Amino acid sequence: MFLEKEDVSLYYEVQGQGQPLLLIHGVIVDGGLYEKAAELLSAYYKVITYDRRGNSRSVCKGGNVFSMDSQIEDIRDLMDELSIEDTYVVGVSAGAVIGQYFLQKYPDKVRHLIMYEPAMLGEMKDEPELAHWIDMMMELINKRKLNSAVLKFVEHIGNTDPHSPKKDKDTSFREMKNHEYALTQEFPGLAAYRPDKEKMKKSAAKITLAAGEKSGNTVYVKAAGVLAEILGKKEIYYPGCHNFPYDRPEEFAACILETLNGNYPDRSVHLH
Repeated sequence: MFLEKEDVSLYYEVQGQGQPLLLIHGVIVDGGLYEKAAELLSAYYKVITYDRRGNSRSVCKGGNVFSMDSQIEDIRDLMDELSIEDTYVVGVSAGAVIGQYFLQKYPDKVRHLIMYEPAMLGEMKDEPELAHWIDMMMELINKRKLNSAVLKFVEHIGNTDPHSPKKDKDTSFREMKNHEYALTQEFPGLAAYRPDKEKMKKSAAKITLAAGEKSGNTVYVKAAGVLAEILGKKEIYYPGCHNFPYDRPEEFAACILETLNGNYPDRSVHLH
């Protein structure tokens, strides 16, 4: 289905009944990241997945410029379209950052937010190693060496899951078309974004920070810990890698259900 807006045709899917659960994807990928996990979760929630504007099936009309505000207005408009007052939100990578900004702007519209391996690059770029990586990425992007930039980007994703299923041709083709927008628009936008920490603290009870215990010591895992510390909380670890929803949808769905029900076990690990 599509939500037709003045500047974008927003592709979305709805499955199941009950309390709404919005799943937000990261860069390069699309709502298909959650395809199987959404089907499983739809037995318990009204699950909404969508392609964020500029990605895959959500085609912008005219200019295709990334902004955090346009991202969260799409969520608000989609909720209005579906007559949803408030929702649970799960975001992975950049999706976690957008979910956080949505909570920051519209706290009454979010029941709870799970931020899995947030791509909070702006908050983390004070680390010299990450700052150097961002500089290298921007140099490649500005020189239009996008294939090299994709490879450099993938290096920081962390470990890959050997059980990850092979993507079909249609999905792979969609994601390939997302590369340019992800690199020239979304990556710089994420690298510039810093959350309002005081507003985050006010909504701390509504936020769970999570990371993959198999991901390795990546910037996304570190970001989960940094943000949890800011909130005076402890991050939790799910048994997967960065693309956990796609790699292991059954385990991901089980983790989400346990977390939202408040009984997820302490899976703290020491990362090296």
